[in-house]
Amino acid sequence: MCMRHMKAHCPRPVVPQQVCSRYAMLRERHRRGTLAFVLYASILGWCFVAPRTETRPMPRCPVRAAAGETKSGSHFWRAAQKVAGNNKTDVEAYITEIKTRAGQHMNSSQVVDRDEAVKALVQSMESTGLLTLVLGGKNLGKTFLKQAALRACSSNVVVVSADMRDMPGTSLLDAILLTANKTLMEIAGDNDFSQYVPSVLGIISSAVSAIEGLGPSANPVGTFMKDMAGIATSRRIVRSAIDAFLSRVRASSKRSAVVVDEANLGLPGLTNGQDGGERGEAKSALAAITAWTKQGKLTSVVLISSEFAYPFCLQATGLDLRDIGRVIVIGEVPKYDMLKMLQEDWGMDADLANIFYKYFGGDIYTTKQALDMLMDKKDKFNPFAVVDCPGLPSCVEDPEARAHLENMAKQGFSPVRNVKTDKGARMIAEENVGGVIKEGAITFGLPDIFTNTSCEWAVIPSSYHMRLKIADKLKNIFPSGTDATAPRAVWVRQLSKPRKDYNFDASVALMSLFKDGEEFELIGNAFKINASVVDVDDLKEAIEKKEKLTIAASKIDVYRQKDGGWVKEEKMSASLRDTDEADCYGFVLPSAGVASA
Repeated sequence: MCMRHMKAHCPRPVVPQQVCSRYAMLRERHRRGTLAFVLYASILGWCFVAPRTETRPMPRCPVRAAAGETKSGSHFWRAAQKVAGNNKTDVEAYITEIKTRAGQHMNSSQVVDRDEAVKALVQSMESTGLLTLVLGGKNLGKTFLKQAALRACSSNVVVVSADMRDMPGTSLLDAILLTANKTLMEIAGDNDFSQYVPSVLGIISSAVSAIEGLGPSANPVGTFMKDMAGIATSRRIVRSAIDAFLSRVRASSKRSAVVVDEANLGLPGLTNGQDGGERGEAKSALAAITAWTKQGKLTSVVLISSEFAYPFCLQATGLDLRDIGRVIVIGEVPKYDMLKMLQEDWGMDADLANIFYKYFGGDIYTTKQALDMLMDKKDKFNPFAVVDCPGLPSCVEDPEARAHLENMAKQGFSPVRNVKTDKGARMIAEENVGGVIKEGAITFGLPDIFTNTSCEWAVIPSSYHMRLKIADKLKNIFPSGTDATAPRAVWVRQLSKPRKDYNFDASVALMSLFKDGEEFELIGNAFKINASVVDVDDLKEAIEKKEKLTIAASKIDVYRQKDGGWVKEEKMSASLRDTDEADCYGFVLPSAGVASA
């Protein structure tokens, strides 16, 4: 991966005044719905993605700490103080310098590039007949990746590139028409297209006049269009004009592409299709898109949205999800590129850059927000207060959603056995905490989570930082209907390696199991640990207290049951699973370990 320099003025055929405020699209944070889109988007296995390992069946795996360290972010301030001291400068001056450089970098012509994402966008633009959805958070650089793709796109492709943020309240078809009008002006001098300009210009100008309420056109085509408006709706006028433009482009031996940034603002629209008129506009737009792509192979359409539930919104408006040919999910900046940017462009030292990456991953905008908050809060800085997710507490309190969250915090995902009936997974998606993906879906930077499992679906956190927030909330919020102070019960029983000369006695509930050639006997009955135990280390301490042992808890070995055998827990931070008297944990004492009572 490399850092690319982008030109200060990024050519956009559509809206020339829209140029590089490098992170103009990074102004808003989380809104409704998150990766719920993949619940629908991956039905056909579209998307663009990548890998990881190990999956776990749905039983919850309680977590202590993907959030690892405490809520206090004082180590951020201490790290900054250390660097400032080494450089013989004041810590506030040091952070101010980083903030200044960060702001300059975010508004400069530089961009942390993601070659594969740009390549995927170019392929979509150049694939006539393909409908593509591009999804990602408001802070992940979709607009600038789009601009890079526009520059890399073949010169034989005429791109109508609209940005709905420049046309608030405008329907999608109207926005495409207005942009096509500007695009026509830009390509009027093209030798291959010049002969078609007069006829297309008349049609488009008349349609623009109609939708802007500018009165009758001065040319015959305009008069015809106005007369037709008395019978047909303005939507049909607009649709006919766009059809004419796209048809003329194809007749010129060129290809066309329609690219709409923040498309959700125009389709379904600002009320999300709740308004009757808006809903009608949305249905017309969907019909046109289907005709241009799947049916007529007239153009390619790329709809970009920061709403992760966008496919769901389109489906509710009437889109057949099978008509979507591809979904591209824009992920965070890769670790190497992010750390390089933080150090070389923002001016952080390596230690401070790593601390920021540990908490905020490759999310540039959130990292900048955290830097601003660190300056304000100093040693009282709380990294988990940077991003607000109002729906997270309710998910943590809901037992079904919480079971998934525990797995997500522990390993980054949670298998979903039945996506239609899993209320917990759906709630997580609706509250913008995470999203559901299907096996076969692809995106950038996600693990391969469908190895060694029969599950075809999984729920994942919406971001790296969200995974840490989930873990933090799990430690502090208990499921609804439970006593927050009630200890968690875990069942255990003692195991022992049999002596060579051991005389088997039925009174000893003997049972032989093997692990790596070792034979264990079950000693006595299983018993319950009533204590606040979260991981293996907690369980060891609880066993030591319960059994009144004279040995240190660290000397106890803990085993879990698996496939009819006992498997030693090697990690003290390993989260405990739900147990009962039969499916309990086992523990082995060293030979010197004896109970005092």
